[in-house]
Amino acid sequence: MSAVPAHAVPGTCRVVRRGRSLAVLTLGAATMQAAVMVASTASTLMFAGAFGDRWGGLPPTAGVAGVAAGSIGLTWLMRLTGRRSGLITAYAVAAAGAGVAVAGVLFEPLLVVAGLFLLGVGNAGSQLARYAGADLYPAARQGFALSAVAWAGTIGAVGGPAMLAPATAVADAAGLPAMAGVFLLALAAAAVAGLVTTGVHRSATPVRRGGQATAPPRLLAAPAIRIALVAMVASHVVMVALMVAAPLHLDHHGHGLGAVGAVISLHVLGMYALAPLSGRLTDRYGSRRVLVAGVATIGASAVVLVGAAHLSEPWFAVALFALGYGWSMSMVAGSALLVRDVPPAERLRVQGRVEAWVWGAAALAALMSSQLLALGGYRLLATVCVALVAATVLSILRTRVTPGPAVMSGRPR
Repeated sequence: MSAVPAHAVPGTCRVVRRGRSLAVLTLGAATMQAAVMVASTASTLMFAGAFGDRWGGLPPTAGVAGVAAGSIGLTWLMRLTGRRSGLITAYAVAAAGAGVAVAGVLFEPLLVVAGLFLLGVGNAGSQLARYAGADLYPAARQGFALSAVAWAGTIGAVGGPAMLAPATAVADAAGLPAMAGVFLLALAAAAVAGLVTTGVHRSATPVRRGGQATAPPRLLAAPAIRIALVAMVASHVVMVALMVAAPLHLDHHGHGLGAVGAVISLHVLGMYALAPLSGRLTDRYGSRRVLVAGVATIGASAVVLVGAAHLSEPWFAVALFALGYGWSMSMVAGSALLVRDVPPAERLRVQGRVEAWVWGAAALAALMSSQLLALGGYRLLATVCVALVAATVLSILRTRVTPGPAVMSGRPR
């Protein structure tokens, strides 16, 4: 018999259990984000230095591919065992991946790519945690819950890159390669994420069985879900492409590892710190308007970054901050559609499938990012991103959504 969701249990117990589980989910996501951010930034610089700029995006691309694969595998596991078990498994796989990356620094660099893929599986868990948070609350507060878990990334994702310089210093003092210290930090963070997540109450993440599987064409037939998919894919592709290339651009212009970490931290601050505002805007003005605003903000940032070669470090950081916040609006608003407009029995399948498409496209973006950077610099990369954003906004505006958001069953809400 399936456990009852926390919000279905009357009385004070419901409130305490729900609040504690949401806090645990946010802390687990925060530490996992720290692991991913330090590993991704360090591996980009490591591979660019060893093999040239064209290959600098390979490890982050493997990480993004890990998220895509993990989104499918973890949602399958969660349907069998519940979200809690799926998240713990994801973080354990990430810790193992960080260990593989350490071995890659010491012995064989290609192991770093494998390690980043496994870290990506852990990242998939941290991304799916926001849906677990939304499931804790009734519909009127699901936007709040989504944004609360997304906000948690501020703690780890901003603090993680800021720890790059100290981690390398500690590794140097211990006689280890500098990058080994970074991946050891990632290992510790992923392990903490898994340990913390054991505190999620089992009834807060019930097993959801049943429901007829829905094919991708059927999923795309719902206009509201199609809008969410298109906006989330485009937003993530542009954000990943510009972020992955940012450390290389800064390195080419003479900025050290500390400056790289500071700029990336500010970018990630934009991604997560204002997530509660994104959730409030979504609840008040609707997902479609917030999606358009988010994608437009991303486009404006890309326009500014076309002139990145002439931007000072502070202005470059401001543009990346705006890029991050545009992403925040798009992802919170899109995720809200995937919670509110999909029946409970179908949510894990739909959420996993959409996350896989989003991150699969982002994997290609991460790989092509370094290629475009090597071919024409940050200007060419940003110009391509501007064109993609323009096409996305046009697609959203031309998609007609009938009154009462469509659901997978085709019935009005």
